[in-house]
This record gives sequence, C-alpha cells and structure tokens, in this order.
Amino acid sequence: MPKIQFIAPEFQADATFIESQFEFEGDEKQGWKVKRNGQIILTLGSGYTPVESSYCGVCSTDLARQFLPYPLPQIIGHEVVGTKDGQTVVVEINASKKARGIKSPDDPYGRSSIHSHDPERLTLGINRLPGGFAPIFLAPIDGIIPLPEAIDPKLACLIEPLAAALQGLEASSIARGERVAVLGPRRLGLLIIAALVARRNQLEIDFEIIALARHPHLLKLARALGADTAVNLNTTPIEKLNKQFDLVFDTTGKPEGLEIALNLAKKVVHLKSTHGLSALGLNSITDLVVDEISLLPASEQNLKFTWPQENSCRDNYNIYVTENVNQTVLERFLPQKNHLFHRLSFEAAIATIQNNHLVNSPLNRFDLAIASNLADVDRILRPLPGQEFSLVRPRGAILLTESDNYQSRLHQQICQENLIINSSRCGDFHQAIQVLVENSTIREVLLNQFITHQYSLQNIDAAFAMAGDSSQSIKVIIKTKNSYQ
Repeated sequence: MPKIQFIAPEFQADATFIESQFEFEGDEKQGWKVKRNGQIILTLGSGYTPVESSYCGVCSTDLARQFLPYPLPQIIGHEVVGTKDGQTVVVEINASKKARGIKSPDDPYGRSSIHSHDPERLTLGINRLPGGFAPIFLAPIDGIIPLPEAIDPKLACLIEPLAAALQGLEASSIARGERVAVLGPRRLGLLIIAALVARRNQLEIDFEIIALARHPHLLKLARALGADTAVNLNTTPIEKLNKQFDLVFDTTGKPEGLEIALNLAKKVVHLKSTHGLSALGLNSITDLVVDEISLLPASEQNLKFTWPQENSCRDNYNIYVTENVNQTVLERFLPQKNHLFHRLSFEAAIATIQNNHLVNSPLNRFDLAIASNLADVDRILRPLPGQEFSLVRPRGAILLTESDNYQSRLHQQICQENLIINSSRCGDFHQAIQVLVENSTIREVLLNQFITHQYSLQNIDAAFAMAGDSSQSIKVIIKTKNSYQ
C-alpha cells in the first residue's frame, strides 16, 4: 500500500507546536493508517485521498484550539488550499459519509442538507483528522472543489470562512429596512460584512450594514468592503447604541462579546464565536454554535420553529421537557396536539435516543427542548461528557421558560425582551466561490488589504503570535507548499 511521509508541526495542549514525523499508509478504497513517529494514532475508513497543501489560513478557532473539546495533539488548520492532480482546489472540512462518497439509503444526514452534522464525521484540522498546516493532508473525495482561475490561491484561504459567514445569513432572516450590526469585525466579522454586501446586491433588499469595532484600520476596511456605517467604540459610548439594531452578529471571539451584543440587539443575536469558553452562565457556547442551535423564549409560536432558509415548516413532533420545567408552564403547551412532549430525566432522554424509541424522528433526536435554566441547556447540548452528542437535533432549538428568579442575564433577556439567539457554523463552498467570482471589489479588497501577513510553515509560531495581535494583523496565512524540503 502507498506510504506518504512528511514532517509537520503538531499543536499541543499547552498551545505550542512540536515537529513530528508523520506517515499516511493506505488508499481511497481500503482506508488509511495515520502514524506519528512510527505509532498509529488514527485509522480512517474509505473515501479519503491525499492532497498537497499550498496555503492555510489562521483563524480564531485555531488560536483557541486548546479550549475546544477535541483531542490533542493534532495537526490543525482547516482554511486550506491545495493541489490535486495538478489542479488548485479547496476542501470542505466536514468528512461526513456523504463527503467521502459513501452512499447509504439509511443515512438521514446524507439524504438531507445537514450532512455536515453527520455524527460520525471527522473535521479537518479540528476533530482528529490531520489538517492543513502540513505539506500534505487527507481530504474527503467528494469535498474537493476545483478553484476558478479568477480566484488567487492565497485568496482561496478565505473560502472556508466566507462560506461560514454566508451560513450566518442562511440562519438569519433579514427584512427590508432593518439595521444589521457586526460586532468586532476582524477575521470572520469582515467576511460577514462582505457576505452581507454581496447578499444585498444579489437580492436587491435595502438594509443597513453597520460595523462596530475599536480599531480604526478595521473600520476603514469594513467601509471598503461596503459597510454603510463604521462606529468606533473607543469614541462612541456603547450605552448610546443599546437596542439600536435589529440583528447583531457577535464575531468578537470573546465571551464578553455576547453580553455586549445582547444590549445592542432588538430582535436577534447571531453567534459565530467558537472560543470554547463559558459566557453569561452558559458553558456550552461553542457546542451551541457547532450544532447550530437557537435559544428562544418558550411560547406557542416558537413551537413552530424552523431553520429560516428551509422551504417548509417542520412538524417538531418530539419535544423534550426537562424535569425542572414547572408543570403549570408545561400545561400551557399540552393542548398543542400535533406535538409529543417528553418530560424525562436526562438519563431517560439519553436512553430514549440510544434505544431508538423516538417515533417520527428521522435524525433520532428531539426536535426541540424546553428548559427552565441555563444549566439544563448545557446538559441538553452535551449530556454525555466528552462526546459530541446533543439531545436536540442539529439546527433545532431550545425554548427557555420564564423565571421568578433569573440566575443569568442571558436567560432574563431572552424571556423578558423576546430575544432570539441563533448560531451557525460551516457553509456552502460553492456559494462562497460564487461571491468571490461575481464581486470583483470584494475580491480585490480581501486579497490586497484583508490578508496582511504570510509566513512559512517552519515559522508557524511567529504566524500564530502575529495572528493574535489585533493591532498589527488582520488575516495571517501560512505557505505550506514545499515545506521542510
């Protein structure tokens, strides 16, 4: 069987890098063995093929990698551009069965638009699958996308995060005349501004785009990408902006960003930050984003929750209710005969799923959950420590009931101000490519002003240090081609 050997820097639990010798042994049909310094660390099934890495971008998820709930050490990096059979390509990061070319009539994730949530997937450079900060990596065969000539290979490092930005728009309904704020635009936030501008041009819907930041150079770039207004938070008191925006994208990458966004938003806060830390009493912020879950006030109307861009309303037949929910509150919903309410302990809810006892549930998860506190929200999202397993289906929702004694301002504002918290993760690479091809101004600004630094793979420590310095850098990319030769 073919053997591919190379040296690559591997990210450690203490946020340092150590160079190790790696070997991929196998092929697309029989699978692969991944070895580090001669020892097998991962065995992969079929549907992966080697791709030569050319460039890979550094993102906030990489900088916070030690806080994420995935095994370390690992070769990280997922904003990767490579070469396959002489052609420049980008690679979708979710190695689902569908992305690996494995077709199964019994796979509900592969049959739908949520194959990126396949519970058996690995994630390039994040969850076990070695990533793009290496001379070569293994990619799911149907996740490899040729790059159009109009897009510079360096710029192609932005296709993955731009797709994630566009996914935020897919998860949000923006109406004519609304004011949309992007809080903390830097790496991802500036791409959300670009996505908003492209979407506004495409749909010819008139809404206002406002950038909120503390660094003048970021605000200048936001305007260059098409933001209507750029507000310097060093000179404008944040209190003057309270409840001024219909939708706020929190792209700060910091727990305190959520607190600020809650004050700014009249209707919706959209979370994009995967910093791995708790915020306002919710420990599972990153898991909420990974699963693309929404938090809503409990109401009869919200029992009809549907992912905004779905073509039809969901049945939301199976609804999990935690034991802490007041029975009187629950009785308000019981007349809704088209829903089945499961009031269970967490242990019983887990067993219900594991034993396939849910009816009318293709994904074998509860469609919605009703909770009375954020501790229960955490348990709904991750009831089994160390496992990426939720009681609620991907792109589902958790409804929070009112309380006489709120323990968290997040809970209080959701219920008392009728706020919606939604989230999104990965997006469609083809849409991102289309945006770059069709918008030459966005393409040129991103290539010439957004990408500020380039390093070699041997200097990855310096690259990460620069990427963490918001006063000097915006986007740092690493040239991986011809590394260690």
